[in-house]
Amino acid sequence: MGLIKAAIENKKIVLFLVILVIIGGFYSYYIVPKQESPDVSSPAAMITTIYPGASPADIETLVTKKIEDKVEEIDGYDYAESYSKNSASIVIVYLNNDADKDKAWRDLRDKINDLKPQLPDGCQASTINTNLTETAGMILSISGKNYSYEQLGNYADDIKKSLNNVNGISRFDVDGKQDKQVKIDVDWTEINKYGISLVDLCNVLKAQNINIPSGSLNLKTGKIKVETPGTFTSLQDIQNTIVGVSKTTGETVRIKDIAKVYMDYDDNSDLKFTDNGENAVLLAGYFQDNKNIVLVGDDVRKELDTIKKQLPSDLTIDEVTFQPKDVSDSVSFFMKNLREGIILVIITVLIGMSLRNAMVVSAVIPISISMSFLAMYVLGIKVQQMSTTALIIALGILVDDAIVIGDVIQVGIDQGLSGNEAAFQGIKRLFVPVFTSTLIIVGAFAPLLTIPGAVGEFMRSLPQVVMICVTCSYLSALLVTPAMSSLFFRKSKNVDKESIVRKMFRNLLSYGLKHKKTIVAVALGVFIVAIGLLKTLGMQFFPYADKNIIYIDVANEKMEDIDSTTSLVKQIEAILKTEKDVTGYTSAIGGGMPKFYITMPTVAGSKDTAQIMVRIDLNKSKQFKTRQELAEHLQSLLDSKISEGTATVKQLEQAQPIGAPIRLRLTGDDLDKLYAASDKIQQQLLNIPGTLNVRDDAAKKSYEYEVNIDDAKASQLGLLKSDILQQINIALNGYSSSVYRKNGKEYDILVKTNVSSVKDLENLQIKSSITDNKVLLAQVASVKLTPELDQIKHYKKERTVTVYSDVKTGYNSVNIENALSEQIKKMDLNGVNVLYDGEKHQIQTNFTSLAVAGVFTVLIIYVLLFVQFKSFVQPLIIMCSLPLSLIGVVIGLMIFRMPLSLTAVMGIISLIGVVIRNAILLIEYINGGREEGLSINEACLYAVSQRFRPIILSSTATITGLIPLALSNSALFGPMSVTIMFGLLTATFLTFIAIPVIYSVVNTKIEQRAVQGKGISL
Repeated sequence: MGLIKAAIENKKIVLFLVILVIIGGFYSYYIVPKQESPDVSSPAAMITTIYPGASPADIETLVTKKIEDKVEEIDGYDYAESYSKNSASIVIVYLNNDADKDKAWRDLRDKINDLKPQLPDGCQASTINTNLTETAGMILSISGKNYSYEQLGNYADDIKKSLNNVNGISRFDVDGKQDKQVKIDVDWTEINKYGISLVDLCNVLKAQNINIPSGSLNLKTGKIKVETPGTFTSLQDIQNTIVGVSKTTGETVRIKDIAKVYMDYDDNSDLKFTDNGENAVLLAGYFQDNKNIVLVGDDVRKELDTIKKQLPSDLTIDEVTFQPKDVSDSVSFFMKNLREGIILVIITVLIGMSLRNAMVVSAVIPISISMSFLAMYVLGIKVQQMSTTALIIALGILVDDAIVIGDVIQVGIDQGLSGNEAAFQGIKRLFVPVFTSTLIIVGAFAPLLTIPGAVGEFMRSLPQVVMICVTCSYLSALLVTPAMSSLFFRKSKNVDKESIVRKMFRNLLSYGLKHKKTIVAVALGVFIVAIGLLKTLGMQFFPYADKNIIYIDVANEKMEDIDSTTSLVKQIEAILKTEKDVTGYTSAIGGGMPKFYITMPTVAGSKDTAQIMVRIDLNKSKQFKTRQELAEHLQSLLDSKISEGTATVKQLEQAQPIGAPIRLRLTGDDLDKLYAASDKIQQQLLNIPGTLNVRDDAAKKSYEYEVNIDDAKASQLGLLKSDILQQINIALNGYSSSVYRKNGKEYDILVKTNVSSVKDLENLQIKSSITDNKVLLAQVASVKLTPELDQIKHYKKERTVTVYSDVKTGYNSVNIENALSEQIKKMDLNGVNVLYDGEKHQIQTNFTSLAVAGVFTVLIIYVLLFVQFKSFVQPLIIMCSLPLSLIGVVIGLMIFRMPLSLTAVMGIISLIGVVIRNAILLIEYINGGREEGLSINEACLYAVSQRFRPIILSSTATITGLIPLALSNSALFGPMSVTIMFGLLTATFLTFIAIPVIYSVVNTKIEQRAVQGKGISL
């Protein structure tokens, strides 16, 4: 109390410190890192292992299963998913929510390194990516009609060098540059004539293209370095390389005698990009951590303006994505809501108080927000959508303490006390209840910090910032408001004048105290109705991202045909071009786009795969109200016009991506049974209203030629299996045998043959590494056409197929899944296990976490109230206000047609503290009235009369502060703000009537028992 008294008596020092805090706060806001979404660390790691030439079945047995068994040993391991594809194994390891990620990833690297000797010979070292959430901060496209991919790539390299110099940039990656290589196409008919093999050819190229320092000569004049050039300097050097000698003629055999040597694009550089239909190369830029990317983005644009002036006029640089602009727009959106909220709160306070008093009370807002920005900077909390939303939620709460303290000081001045005395006496009286109510707000939000996993990380800064704001508000109201109030407050005119609204509440309470049973019954009825209506609301995990981007995943029916995939993408682009709401599109053909949003799934490269990022603006045609409606419209168009492939329109997910609201994992050993079960379930889904894009991830069946080696014949003829496999692999897949350097660039030298049919392959001669003899492949092996799956997928080490379905506007995934599960119970799925893993599962998991957080919140609040009131019963009376707020929550969500989402549930938990603090002030004054000798009913009427203005003002301030956010059409934060607004509205109204009545009922009975000697004082 001494500090508060000093603040009241030393007003100039307080005002000076306030000015310093505001300046420091604005500076902190300027320099604090800003970004679009909260940081979410990856709970998963991807292990990629290449085994050239191996089939999916071989990859599954020889590589994937061994890795799956090994990663189980990691501390914190939860489960793994895997994909066994041609020549590649991909295993994704997921950790438990409470795992130590750094330690787990160290263990993972050690385990995979230990496993290396157990993998087959020829298997490349596994690569481990533990940063699957890394997202490109910007994607720039370089395109032009008159430029080849190589030329565009060269320009991209030059631009990259310039942009890498910008402070705050981590790196730029060039994507889609079609690399060239030296191709040596060996004519198999010619190499058959000589006693050399493809392996010999590769070894000669390695030996002839080598640069080893020769040393130096020690002369009298000093040391002189001796250089012996050993590398190829031209394609002619390669062509003239001697690879053997003819046994019949003795003539030397040069590469040009058996092969064509030329420069061409790398066949494996299948991933290419187009931007708005034109060939393009992409520059994906990444920002350094803890930088204000808005400022870095400004520097990048300045550098780009300089670069553009030096480029040809027909070369275009487009911003495919530019996160600094998105962050700036996002922060501006929330700051606009914050400014509007501040204005509305100030207007609210002005209506309830005189101009002088309102300005003093409202001064808490800029002071508290400035203090909050200072604290955020010190604690390393970044400005992003969750932290700025927290500021808006806290906005109305910020003035609550100041309103309550200002009101009691004004009452003291009206009673004839001096400014300083009224301020000190007011603080003395309210110190404990205001402190408790502040602790309750903090306690209400604290359990939200315990939500585990990616969802918890995504939401974490919201409770953190609210708790910081409320604490700063408390300190400001305790130290600044009394000092300023004592300086500026004056005695009120018309002190005894009572407002019409206050009279109404007084009359309602008088009626309620005479008809207590009726009021209690009505309150109970209201709660039961609210619970009933709550069940009618749809449920939702997370809404889709508020971002004007959708994307299309494309799958071509023709395997290993990049030209057909390109044609399919062009068909889709032609449809997109006709849509008014589409402002641009960028396509990745042969794989996926660089990761442009944190929850985007990784797309494995494949010639039958493409991904199109579509930029949209719903204001262009105003035909569609939501992105989902546009997505459904595009899906309908694509389904009707696209053939020979599928195109699935998707929206960006938030926090924890699912892939689709309805997701079922089917597991078992028999793939045929899995496929049959998937078909049955998909057919059932198609018959349920509201489903969209019903699909599965079942692998496609393709045909491949299988070489069956006769081990006995091969041994008789001196051939090792490795001889056969190695030379077939070079003949068909090619082998990078060396590097050709020219003009400071390196080009792979690829050795391959012109084998183009089964007959050609059978007639290829294989050289023995033991006898040096050559034998026709047909003599030791047969080549047959066999069906083969293009990939085998595992979930928790079992073979799996996943069924997906999106949901149309106006339908609910939970209801659809419930209907589906009833049908599945009646199906005979031949022992296939079904695991529901979609939105309903995520709701159950995360809502359970929130329910636990809610229970902890209530317990924390009860303990705090018990400490304040030293009573077991009074905290329970105060907490009766909580169920009364539920009816408002339901009404609000129904009016705004919002489902009960995760953020709405968070709003309910956030509401607890705000509602409780109003009831605390009321009970505190009822107890005060009782101590002054008033009867129970008189004390109730007295408390409502005395606390009416501060409670109404603080509640109205909280509600009005959230109005801009509620009307902002934010799918993520709208439900939270609506929940708090309407819950507080009904709770405030009912608190003035129901809480005093319940207090009267309970305490009347307690006193009667005490008088009769049958009870004890509670």
